[in-house]
Formats: sequence, C-alpha cells, structure tokens
Amino acid sequence: MYRLKLHLMPPEGWMNDPNGMCYYKGKYHVFFQYAPSGPMGTERYWGHYTSDNLVSWKYEGIAVESDTPWDRDGAYSGCGFTDDGQMEIYYTGNVMEPGDYDYTNAGRGANVITAVSADGYETGPKRLLLTNADYPDYYTNHVRDPQVWKKNDEYYMILGGRKNNDTGAIITYRSQDKIHWEWAGDVVSKEPFGYMWECPGTFTLDGHTVLAFCPQGTKRGDTAFQNMYHSGYVILDDREPEKLAGTIDEQSFREWDYGFDFYAPQTMQAPDGRRLIMGWAGVPGMEEEYNNAPTIEEGWQHSMTLMRELKLDNGIIRQYPVREFDTLRYEEHRLTDTVTVINNDIWDCEISVNEGTPFLIELNSQVRIKWDAGVFELSFLTDCAGGRTTRKVKIESVNHIRIIKDVSMFEIYLNHGVAVMTSRYFEHCGETELKICGADGGAYWKLRPMDMEGTDIE
Repeated sequence: MYRLKLHLMPPEGWMNDPNGMCYYKGKYHVFFQYAPSGPMGTERYWGHYTSDNLVSWKYEGIAVESDTPWDRDGAYSGCGFTDDGQMEIYYTGNVMEPGDYDYTNAGRGANVITAVSADGYETGPKRLLLTNADYPDYYTNHVRDPQVWKKNDEYYMILGGRKNNDTGAIITYRSQDKIHWEWAGDVVSKEPFGYMWECPGTFTLDGHTVLAFCPQGTKRGDTAFQNMYHSGYVILDDREPEKLAGTIDEQSFREWDYGFDFYAPQTMQAPDGRRLIMGWAGVPGMEEEYNNAPTIEEGWQHSMTLMRELKLDNGIIRQYPVREFDTLRYEEHRLTDTVTVINNDIWDCEISVNEGTPFLIELNSQVRIKWDAGVFELSFLTDCAGGRTTRKVKIESVNHIRIIKDVSMFEIYLNHGVAVMTSRYFEHCGETELKICGADGGAYWKLRPMDMEGTDIE
C-alpha cells in the first residue's frame, strides 16, 4: 500500500545511507546501506542500483557483505572512486569487540577497507588500509565514512570523527599510491558544533570548494536544526579541496533539507558536469519522536530522496530534481484557487505566488503548507505521518513552490530549490484534495512510475 514509485527503496528490509555514488562505464551507480532481513534489521551490507538515465533503475543485488574480520559487524558507509579508470570502493568496516565496553571510547574497531571492480558490479579482494591505530589519539572509536579524491597525481581522504572531548571533526589524509596514507590535519569548527561529524564529502561547484557533513548533537531550534541529526554544507572560498584542514565557521553551515526525513547525502558528478545529490529519506535509528510504522508492517523501511541537481547562487546551493525527472510527467492540468482533486497517488505540481503574499496550501485537510511574515511552515494536522508534526524555515519571500508527491512521501522545493523539505506522509486514499489560497497560478501533472527492475515495485 505504501511502497514508493518515484524513489529508490529496498526490495525488502531496511535501507539507509547512499554509498559509493558514481558514474562508471555508462551507468549511474547508487549503492546503499542495506539490511535485507527485515525493516528493523541490524546487519549492514551494501545494496546496489544502476541506471542509464536517472529514471529507470535496476536492482543489482548485494554488492558488499560483511564477510571479513575487518568488517564482521557491518560494511558501513563509504565512497566510489573512478578517476583511475576502474571503480574502487572505500568504506568503514565496523567491528564490535565482545565485553563490557561503551563502544565509543573502547571496544569498537573502525577500519577503512577498499576493493576494486573492473566492471562496476563484481569486486575483487578486500584490502585493509587504516585501523584505529592510524587515527590521532585524541579521537574516540567513532571514525568512519571515507571519501577519496585525486588532485595532481596525489590522493586525498577525509573521514568523519568524534574527538575525546565529544566534539565533531574531520580527519584528512594524503597518499601517493592509495595504499599508504599519512595524516594531513583536521577540520574543526570555531566553536563546538555537535559531538560527531558523519558522512563528510567535498566537491567543487562553480569554482568554489564545498564541504558537506552531518553533525550530530547540535542544539535544536525552531526554524533550523529541528531534527535530532542534521546534514548540510559550508562553502570554503579560500582553500582547495586538497588543502582541506583548519578551522571552519560553523555559523556558515547551511542545512540541505528542513523537513523530517533527510540525512547522510552523497554527491556525484554526471558525465555532462552536473553535480548531483541524493540523501537518505529516513532518520537514524529510532531516536526521533516519529516513526514509519505503516511501512514496517509491510516489511520495509526508508528510501532515498529524489536525485537532485546542485547549483550555486549567491552563496546558497540550490537543489532541484534532475531534469530527467520531468520525463515522467503527463496530463498537465491547471490548478484553481479553490479545490482541485488529483486522482493519482503520484503527482508533481508547480505553484506561483506573488512576492510577499501569504499563501496557504492544504492536502486532504491533513497537511498544511503556508508562508507568512518570513517563515515557511509544513504542518501535519492529523496523525497521518507517524508522529511528525511541524517543520519551519526562515525564508524572506516565496515566489514558487513545487510539490512532488509519491505514494507515502513528498518533497517540497521553494524558489527553485533555495530551501527544501522532505517528509513521509502515510495517506492511502489514492487521491489528493488540493486546496490553495493566495496563489497566483499553477499546474499539476500526473506522473508515471520510475522503472525499477529487480524489485517487487509495481
């Protein structure tokens, strides 16, 4: 009933972080954290999807298992690297030692492991690169999620970490051969900014260096940092990616998504030069105040977000669905300023608003979307979203809203991606009554499902 038709999701069981995203030999590759045993599964493998065009996907099975002493308790997150003509994956192998440990300061092994694939599907033998002994002694056992890149015949790696004083940071390494790595410094914040930084990534966008990461333990606010864990970026105008060490200003950190369900994104470069991003549409563990009980009953949990394009605009990175997504549209209908009934469970609408004009949008009298006095708000008025309530974001003015509705999820894009909200929504009537007040005009399109071969998605 709730399985998605527009978002990558697990064939069964649990999905979380996107991993190893890359374009290789004519295919887009998205790996992901996967526990096929059930929606609360604890094993961590890598599942694998491929695509020719970003709208037709094929599930390729389990790509990485936790089958060595270095990753016996989970093949955790990592990256895909293709600069040298073959696909190389780098990931964290998790090891939990038996005994009376807190698994933060002792008892956990965090190993960097690599493997090579000549065809993008089958990988060769695993190789151990780094262990706890290779990290600075002022870090806890929480070090993970490698990203590797190349510049001027030298290789670089960053890892997310938690220091002994419970502050988050990023460890940087360099190498001449991708086998022997030496410490090259840390990235820290001016003031403490969470106790752990996960899933770091860096890339260049329109000539500017971007550092992305996921701080855990930041102070929650009313219009920012509203979830328990967050993901976002800072723009580093004064340093190259290969000189990624030193201090960043945490005040310049901007969240990727202000909704309930976005975490641990990865980016990759398309063959035409576009920088693409995809996140995990879920929340870590069961630590949030809300849940996904309806999908758990169906035997699965979580998905990816839509693939989005990134563009830098006046110091802000806009995110918008990849242009290929629009090929799924059919049957354009104009929206009225009163009530429109959309008799399809997946749809895409765009609404124009006069600058500075308050507006109100309601879905089935269950979801309220509004902007007024510099604040955009998404609220669930009934228990239709597993305990999700309200999320807000400060935005001076809104002139364009795009809502993409999947069966049990939607994504909202403001001003062509200046701000985004992703949320689960367990509506199951098969149609949406869309009420709009204060809009200048708009249209909606029904959507064809993405082709997802190798799963039981219909």
